Amino acid sequence: MSFETRALVTTLCFLALASGCAQPPAARRPLDVAVDSWQSMEVEELNQVASDAAEQGLAWSESAIGVALAALDYGLDARYVEFYSEGNRGEVSDTVVVVLGRDGFNDDSVRGDWHRAVLYRIPDGTWRFHQADRAFRCYRVRSLESYSGDLCP
Repeated sequence: MSFETRALVTTLCFLALASGCAQPPAARRPLDVAVDSWQSMEVEELNQVASDAAEQGLAWSESAIGVALAALDYGLDARYVEFYSEGNRGEVSDTVVVVLGRDGFNDDSVRGDWHRAVLYRIPDGTWRFHQADRAFRCYRVRSLESYSGDLCP
């Protein structure tokens, strides 16, 4: 094998290894992270957002997920966003639990957050909060590998 061929093979091997190393680690989905503790939130302000939307005839007020996303100001400004909902019945649930998780904030202390909301349908078909909880995941010191109700330092 000539010097040029060996040099080319060596360069290609180096580039293959380097590109493999340059890949970011596999993302851990925000809702796959343990929640060690959480804070209960006051729901009055959240319900006011939902009520105002219903009065304005905004379509998202008729969706439990829509109300949770809007009232909790769940913008998609994180690197990873995940949510799910589970109703208490088949087609026409009157109570829904919505769980939201975000990770990869552009922040030097808060890495992500987690919310769980219990919503109920009122007679006009729109949704209100019965309960809302939140927790945080930090970049440093504590809550590195789980969510906690404690604020990040």
